[in-house]
Amino acid sequence: MPKRTTLTFTSEDAPATGEERLFVYYCKYTGKHAFTIDSDIEKLPRRRTDGARIIDTEEHTVKLYTTDGGVKLIKRHNGNIERQYRLNVGTLPVAYRCEKEGQFIYVLSDSVTTYVNQAVIMGTKVLVPPCIRPHKASGGTEVRLEIEDRVHRPALVKITADHVRIHITSNVAVPEAVQTEVLQMMAKALGARLTQLQLHRGTRGRQKFLVIEHLQPQEVFEKLQAAVGRITTQTEQENRTLGSGR
Repeated sequence: MPKRTTLTFTSEDAPATGEERLFVYYCKYTGKHAFTIDSDIEKLPRRRTDGARIIDTEEHTVKLYTTDGGVKLIKRHNGNIERQYRLNVGTLPVAYRCEKEGQFIYVLSDSVTTYVNQAVIMGTKVLVPPCIRPHKASGGTEVRLEIEDRVHRPALVKITADHVRIHITSNVAVPEAVQTEVLQMMAKALGARLTQLQLHRGTRGRQKFLVIEHLQPQEVFEKLQAAVGRITTQTEQENRTLGSGR
């Protein structure tokens, strides 16, 4: 008698049959298992607000390997505030529900992949986070920025799954000054010409989208990582100097 493999699903999931083809998805950033589903999510509908893939748990069998990522409030274009119950792999969000035990699961755009990169799991390489993604219209890259304004020194501070956080000296209430400062900072960090960069408004005043022509996401990520590393090293050196002078 041939050996059979049994998959166990949570009680909230729809029943599976042995005939179903299963698709295994991994966090694109860490390479860890995110969920298994009975459908190719590329064939599922997208949500208009953010492009997330919609999983209807009454139509599809899905097994989550995520953890509770807490609640995040998102302001949409129409001014409404949306409450998202985040589903994380480690500390990184890959999906969310709009109701705590809701029927629909929304998979964040570019957050998961069917390909597991063993180099990522072994810690030899980190994949590009979802906030840095291909920009089809330009053939380059789009970066989601989160801006903290009126800081005494401009800096690239941190790269997360959601955004690249930057500090600027300008006030976000003055768009022209923000655009000039952000573009100059990013051109220097990326080694790019100003003519390669375009800055677009986000859904909030402190959110911007940077489009970079002629650079691919992996290259952009590596350059931004290097820039953040330089700032971190510089800050540590300054702190040591201040400490030794006391």
